[in-house]
Amino acid sequence: MDPLPRRRARRWPIVLACVLLLLVMAVAVADRLAAAYAERTMASEIKKEGFPTTPDVTIKGVPFLTQVVSRDFHDVRLKAKNIAEGPLNITRLDARARDVHVDSGFRSGTLGSVDGSAFVSFADLAKAGGEPAMELKAAGPGKVQANVDLGVTEGTATASVTKEGGNIRVKALSVEDFPLEDLGDTLDFTVPVSGLPMGLAFQSLTVGKDGVSLAITGRNVKFTDQ
Repeated sequence: MDPLPRRRARRWPIVLACVLLLLVMAVAVADRLAAAYAERTMASEIKKEGFPTTPDVTIKGVPFLTQVVSRDFHDVRLKAKNIAEGPLNITRLDARARDVHVDSGFRSGTLGSVDGSAFVSFADLAKAGGEPAMELKAAGPGKVQANVDLGVTEGTATASVTKEGGNIRVKALSVEDFPLEDLGDTLDFTVPVSGLPMGLAFQSLTVGKDGVSLAITGRNVKFTDQ
C-alpha cells in the first residue's frame, strides 16, 4: 500500500508548478489587456491635440501594471499618418515620448519630452509649394532635382532644401541648358511648418530618397480631456 501515496506525493510539485504557470499566464494576459486599454484611451485623448485621426499609441515596458500604480511611463511611442499642416501634408509622424505622467483615467497628462520625425513626400512638398505637376527627386544631401519646362525650353534644375525659420525653403541653385535667371519663381518657394499637433516644433530637416524628414521635438507637452 505504500507506493501509491508516494506517487501521489510526487505529483504535488508538478501540480504546484502548473498552478503557478497558469497564474503567471493570467497575470501576463491581464497586464497586456490593461496596456491595450490604456493605449486606446490615451490615443483617443491625444487625438484632440491636433491629429486628424486617432494616432497609434504604444506604451513600452513590462510589467505594465507596476507603471499604472505610479501613473508614470518612461517610453511611449506615437505614430500617425496624413496630417494636414496648412498647405503641407505630412505623410507620417513617428515620435517617442519620455517621462509621461497621466491621471488615473489616462484621459489627461503631460509628455515630459517628445522627439521624432515627420516625413513629407516630394509630391506633397511640390504641391504645397504651388508646383503640383513638378516631380522632385533627391540630388544629394540637402538638395533636390527636377525637370522644368518653360514652354520654349526645358532643362534639369537643382535646388537646395533648407530650414528657414519655421519654414521649408526650396531655392534653385543651378539649371542645365538655359540661364538660371530664366527660371524665375519656378523651383523657388517657401512652405510654412507651424501648428504641428500638440505644439511640437520643427527643428531641422534632411533630404532622403523619397522625401524630406523633419526632426520634431516638444517639452512638457500636455493633453487634456476636452
